[in-house]
Amino acid sequence: MGCSSPGVSWQGTDNWQLTTEGHAAMHVDVIQRQYDEVIASNYDSDPKSIIGDSQDRALRQIERHGLVGNRFDPLCVLDLGIGTGKFLERLRYVAAGGIRPFGIDVSEKMIEIAQRRLPDLAAVVDDGASFHAHFKDVKFDLICTQFVTGFVPITVLAPKIWDGLASGGYWSLVGGTQAGFPRLQSLAKGKLLKWAFKGRSFYVSEYVCNPADQTEVERAMEDHGFEVCACETFEPELHFKNFSDFYTFAYLGGWLTPILEALGLHRPSPVLTAVLNTCLFPVRDHHNIVIALARKRPTAPRR
Repeated sequence: MGCSSPGVSWQGTDNWQLTTEGHAAMHVDVIQRQYDEVIASNYDSDPKSIIGDSQDRALRQIERHGLVGNRFDPLCVLDLGIGTGKFLERLRYVAAGGIRPFGIDVSEKMIEIAQRRLPDLAAVVDDGASFHAHFKDVKFDLICTQFVTGFVPITVLAPKIWDGLASGGYWSLVGGTQAGFPRLQSLAKGKLLKWAFKGRSFYVSEYVCNPADQTEVERAMEDHGFEVCACETFEPELHFKNFSDFYTFAYLGGWLTPILEALGLHRPSPVLTAVLNTCLFPVRDHHNIVIALARKRPTAPRR
């Protein structure tokens, strides 16, 4: 979600702009509106349980490497793209010494929910690429990024995260890849959806800047001064009974909100909905999510 890969031609709308890093990226105010008006109130429902299951795996990596069970001083942790704060709440539950929670999110509504969940949370509303402008006097033991690399390229995040970590600090990453939703990607290139999209071709790289796969994640981390401690690919199965089921997951749940808006599927006509239900659904698919834990090396990363 959020921006396209370098070198990909974009024939989009005024919702998009060129960033200083050379990526076509959705305007921050568009992302804020989508999260504030659509996603925030539905986020914790976690349709298909992908967020919760991904967090389970990330927490297991953190626990296995002794970040929470063997220390009795508070873990200073920044959740970059904190959402509603559920991950930090879960981290606090397993941390023997508790946590000092910090958070950044582009959505004010998400931050409000997170602060109700974590009353001692120090949080700011900003986009992920700008997090280095905040909490300058704090060096973090752990920085978490969950599904942020769809909005900010991993190569942009990595050096800023390295700078924000204390010596020997850790980066916990959960993020989708370009290999996610292969069946939906295939269907979007078919004749039916080309008709629904008024002849426009669909390529996932037009909308997301996610890494290609686990190998790209590991390479980016290593190239920017991290030692990869654990890395796995999680492919949760998805079954969409009908368009309504898909809409709850993809639009209200936040997984494909920008894409559905760009294609006009956030407000489908009754006729189009009936056609999709008849000709397209049910659909079985799977996501592709990389979950990694990396430790900051003492030497400066390559720039």
